[in-house]
Amino acid sequence: MNNTLHKGPYPLHITKNDDHFVVITNLGNHYAKTFDPSAARLIAAAPDLLDALDWALRQIEDDLDPDHQVAFDVAFSTLRKAKGEA
Repeated sequence: MNNTLHKGPYPLHITKNDDHFVVITNLGNHYAKTFDPSAARLIAAAPDLLDALDWALRQIEDDLDPDHQVAFDVAFSTLRKAKGEA
């Protein structure tokens, strides 16, 4: 699998080739290869998961309960890492 951030067209699709799964862009470009079907689903959903986390964090940032600050910081750090900013 490659570690390149996805900047291409959405959505990503999964195809099965013999004993492995290939995640491809909607233009047919190879994106990732795995033998684990759950990993293929996670890779294909990653762009949407990233967008959802970004949106959710922006929604709660201003009204954050101090008791949840650590969880917010972990989620925000993970988002920055996924975007290649950390």
